[in-house]
Amino acid sequence: MHRIKKFPIGGIHLPERKALTTELPVTVVVPDCTIEIPLRQHLGVPCRAVVAAGDEVRIGQLIGMNDQGLSARVHSSASGRVREITTREMVDGSKVSVVVIEPAQTADWKTQIGAWLNGDAASSQEDVPPPDVVIQRVEEAGIIGMGGAGFPTHLKLGGKHGHAIDTVIINGAECEPFITTDDRLMQEHAATVFRGLEIIRRTVGAAKGYVACEINKPAAIAALQQEAAHWPHLEAVRLDTRYPHGAEKHLIKAVLNREVPTRQLPMAVGVVVNNVQTAVAIAAAVDREQPLIARVLTVSGPAIRNPGNFLVPIGTPIHCLIEAAGGMSSEDAIVIVGGPMTGVATKDLDQPITKNTSGIVVMPSSEYADRSCDPCIRCGRCVEVCPMYLQPNRITAAVNNEMFDVAQDLGVEDCILCGACSFVCPSRRPLLQWLRTGKAHVAQHATTR
Repeated sequence: MHRIKKFPIGGIHLPERKALTTELPVTVVVPDCTIEIPLRQHLGVPCRAVVAAGDEVRIGQLIGMNDQGLSARVHSSASGRVREITTREMVDGSKVSVVVIEPAQTADWKTQIGAWLNGDAASSQEDVPPPDVVIQRVEEAGIIGMGGAGFPTHLKLGGKHGHAIDTVIINGAECEPFITTDDRLMQEHAATVFRGLEIIRRTVGAAKGYVACEINKPAAIAALQQEAAHWPHLEAVRLDTRYPHGAEKHLIKAVLNREVPTRQLPMAVGVVVNNVQTAVAIAAAVDREQPLIARVLTVSGPAIRNPGNFLVPIGTPIHCLIEAAGGMSSEDAIVIVGGPMTGVATKDLDQPITKNTSGIVVMPSSEYADRSCDPCIRCGRCVEVCPMYLQPNRITAAVNNEMFDVAQDLGVEDCILCGACSFVCPSRRPLLQWLRTGKAHVAQHATTR
C-alpha cells in the first residue's frame, strides 16, 4: 500500500462536514418545470443554437455547437418543445444565451437520465477504440472538465502539447467541505472511473494512470483499491486531507513530486489531469456514445433538511434540487453554487445546473454572511497557508489601491483562488474577493510587459 501523499508547503485542514452525505447513494431527480440549458458551459467560445423556438427536441439531441476551436457542444437533457432562446445572467455575472425547454413529462425520462450513469461499460480492457475515434466521440458528446474551469476535454486529449505525456491522474481529491459527488461516484462506480482512466491513458499514450483520493473517503478508497487490482497499468493512491489537494498543480506535486512551472499547464511535466466525473462521462461517450446530458452533484449544508447526492439533467433549476432535498430549514439562508470555499452565493434559485456545477450548499446566514473586516495586522498567516507561495496581503493591498501592475509583479496571475488565505485571516478580510478582482483586471488588460 502506498504511503499517504501530500504537497509539501502551504494549505490548510478544513472542517470537512461530509458526513451529511458520504453514505447516501446517488438518486435520480428530474424537474417538474421548464429547464434552461446554457449555450456556454465551458471555457472558450460560446455555442450557437442549432434549434429554434417552437422546435420539438428529443433527449440527447444536439442543440448548440461552435466549430471555432475552443468550444464544447451542448445537447438537450429532455424531450420536449423549445419555448424560447433567450439570455440570462449566470452566477458569475456573465450573460449567456440559454435554450428554454418545456419537457414532455414522459414516464421514462428518469430512466433515460439514469442510463447516462448506469449503462454497461465495455467488457474488455483491451476494447479501446483508436485515439481519433475516442477524441471524436468525446467531442460529439460535449464533454468538459467537470470539476472546475470547464476546459473542453477533446482538446485536452487530442491537443498537440509539444510534450510527451507519460502519466494520467484522475482527480478524486474533492477537498471542498460538504461536497461528496466524486466520493459517491468512486464508491458506486469505481469500475467506470477506471474504465474512463484507461481510455484516457491509451488515447494520450501514457504509461501509467492513477486515481487519487483523500483519506477522508475510506469507502471510496476501499472500492478503488479493490478495482485497481484488475487494471495492470493503473493504481489508486491516497492523499492527505490538506486543502487544496484538488488544485491540479498541487495534485501533481503530491502524487508525482513534479513541479509544474509558473504559467504552464500539467502537460509541461508530462501529465494530463481529469476529474472523476469527466472520466465517467468519457466512458459513457466512448462505450455507449452517450452525450453529456446529466451530472451528479451534492445538495447539502446545515440549512438543508434532507441532504443528498443527485443525478440531474443539465439545466435543472436550483430550486428543484432544494425541493428534492426537503427544502431549506430556514428562510434566512445563503445558497452557494459550488463549495463554500470557492463557490458563489446566489439569490436566483432559477439558476440552471451546468456541466461543472459540483454542488449546492445552503448555509445559515449567520454562518456564511459577509462580516465586517478589520485592518491587516501583518500576522502573515495568509502567506503561511498559500499553496502557491504568494503574499496575499501584499497583492490585495496593491489591488485595493488599483496598483494592478504591482499586483501582477507580485504574482496575482498565479493565484488559484482556493480561498485558504481568507479562511485563516483573523481580521476577516475578504482576500479571495480582492484576489478575484485583481486577476480579472490583469486578464482584461493583459499587455506585453
